[in-house]
Amino acid sequence: MEIFDIIILAMVAGFIFLRLRGELGNKTGNEPLPPSNPHPRAAGSDRVVDLQGRPVDDADYAAPAEAEAADPRFASAFNAMRRLDSHFSPAQFLNGAAQAYPMILEAFWAGDRDTLKNYLSPAVFDQFDGALKAREEAGHKLDNRLLDVTAADIVEARLEGKTAEITVHFSAEIIAVTRDKDGKAIEGNLSDSVVVNDNWTFARDLKSRDPSWSLVATRAG
Repeated sequence: MEIFDIIILAMVAGFIFLRLRGELGNKTGNEPLPPSNPHPRAAGSDRVVDLQGRPVDDADYAAPAEAEAADPRFASAFNAMRRLDSHFSPAQFLNGAAQAYPMILEAFWAGDRDTLKNYLSPAVFDQFDGALKAREEAGHKLDNRLLDVTAADIVEARLEGKTAEITVHFSAEIIAVTRDKDGKAIEGNLSDSVVVNDNWTFARDLKSRDPSWSLVATRAG
């Protein structure tokens, strides 16, 4: 290859590199948001806690950008919540709710009442407990499996007095199988998945020293 051809190829390669670097450095508005931290600090404390107020390792904590989960539709509600609790962050809340969703589902499927009590309001726990009792009396067991949570978005936010209520829409793909007391499948099968859509409302008294949010309502979405 002659020296002239080598120079031309080098110039073309350099041009392509510069174009790629320029494109990769531009934001289009469609990039995924950076992950928010699931461990807010307890109000009035330097202690880092999870959604249920349990302490976690401070080394895992990194302050999130508030814009991560900010939505202009709920700016007024979020600002009002922040006036009552300066540590409130919609990004941290949404991350915690997204973690709680599969935990609550799996606890219900397994009949784990102790875990459910940690996340549900008394009224919602009574509803779940009633469903569990009916299932147990029938001798049925659920062999459900969560494949993926494809969406978790805040769809409602309001402040009633000191109580914040935030509704999250979840979309998930699951395998749902009901078995009888002998283990025979009587509904569903392991080869078919279904998509479920739920709207779950979480609430918390923002003036309370307890940082926990509770599930206070569920409905199909």
